[in-house]
Amino acid sequence: MAGERILFVDDEEQIRKLLSTWLTRHGYEVTLANDGWEALKVIRAKAPDLVITDVNMPNMNGFELTRRLRADHRTARIPVVMLSARKQADDVLTGYAEGADEYIPKPVEMAVLSAKIEVLVKRFRALHGEATTKRGGNVILFVHGKGGVGCTTLAVNSAVALAATTIYRVALLDLNLEFGNAPMLMNLQPDRTLAHLAGEAKEQVDDATFERYLIQDRTGVTVLAGCDAPEHAELVTVPAVQQALDRLRAQSDYVVVDAPASFSQQVLAALDVADAVVIVTAAHLPSLKATKESLEVLEKLSFPRERSILVVNRSSQAGVEMDQISRFFNRKADVVIPYTPVCDDAADRGRPLIVLHPDSAASKVIRDLAAHIAVAAPAGR
Repeated sequence: MAGERILFVDDEEQIRKLLSTWLTRHGYEVTLANDGWEALKVIRAKAPDLVITDVNMPNMNGFELTRRLRADHRTARIPVVMLSARKQADDVLTGYAEGADEYIPKPVEMAVLSAKIEVLVKRFRALHGEATTKRGGNVILFVHGKGGVGCTTLAVNSAVALAATTIYRVALLDLNLEFGNAPMLMNLQPDRTLAHLAGEAKEQVDDATFERYLIQDRTGVTVLAGCDAPEHAELVTVPAVQQALDRLRAQSDYVVVDAPASFSQQVLAALDVADAVVIVTAAHLPSLKATKESLEVLEKLSFPRERSILVVNRSSQAGVEMDQISRFFNRKADVVIPYTPVCDDAADRGRPLIVLHPDSAASKVIRDLAAHIAVAAPAGR
């Protein structure tokens, strides 16, 4: 392989020169940094294909550098090789726990390092190719700027509406990690969640293992719950979300993601692969203001406007009139969900609205929302 960009981080100048010379001779494009802080600056300017880092460094060591890379949706997939004179089992385990792909003791056997680099770069290139070349199912991200707008209800019912066509295989990922309700709205009680899956060693998560974390609803929707308790939310890392989405896309035509009212790193990881975003708002000023700010975030992130679907959910009989809402957003809502009292009944009974009350006005419009999704992100593209 040749031309791949490698960032080598080490505080010892002689080692930087020796290894960079060796890497350059083997056809790699090498950038150097003398500590973790400098490495982060380099990575933000231009992400490498692989990072090789020493562990013991001033200002920011290799453990902290790796931890920060794994916590950012933009850098979480970059392979990391740790080099260290610290060979004790605890040190090695700490390196892997922070997210290192390989931990190689010093003095480094160059043949071993060469083999590790080649394998990791090939893997990264393959993943990068999947990200840039459309493969697998479409990801539909449901977002909202303020709680209480019925985003989860619409995400669940839209997933069910897509699955009801019998054409599409549909999965639902609950990214409301602290207080998720998507399984409850389908009367499901999963005993395994994404938080549990994140605890599995990544090399042990094969297709059969992943299947054990999924639960099938009677509507045909496959559900992956995010978390079972608020205190476990921190276990769901950015790489865990990325890997879950990869696997769900591989087996589904549509992956509906129910996000919390935030743009956390986990939500941004979903946005990175989203084929369409559904922005849900209520017809009340606090929600409208938060939604406008959310739309501005999407614009700053260069998410295509034509792949965003603005939904006004009239969760109460009162609220701002639609012409005023259109002027507020400088665009018309794509879908307006009418106020439907039976929506609360469906939630209390743990069944999707379009299943329990299929002829209600809201159910009919939710089916229209599913059609909008299919147009904005056609399956197979």
